[in-house]
Amino acid sequence: MHDETFYITQGTIRFHVPDPEHPGKDKEVIDAQVGDYMTVPIRSPHTFSNPTDQEAKLFFTSTPAYYINYFKLLSQMGDAGKPMPAEANMQAMALYATTLVDKQPRKNE
Repeated sequence: MHDETFYITQGTIRFHVPDPEHPGKDKEVIDAQVGDYMTVPIRSPHTFSNPTDQEAKLFFTSTPAYYINYFKLLSQMGDAGKPMPAEANMQAMALYATTLVDKQPRKNE
């Protein structure tokens, strides 16, 4: 229900394109570096992670803008420095026209 863009300003952001036929596996993995600009169109399954121990930062846009509230909600639901519990993330996703492709976490390899 929304377009997303990501401009990497620090570190590396790993984008995962899940493989719906193989939960926990990806069809594609892209490591975006400083200066890279990623576009994710409407209805494109994806997730992202930081594959390193170094801080990563990005500039994010969403159209329509209401989806930014999903991230604001996540910031209130989680504990600083700890991974977001999957259940909390799924509750937030349900409020913002977002569905879970599979329930398997991605591991940095």
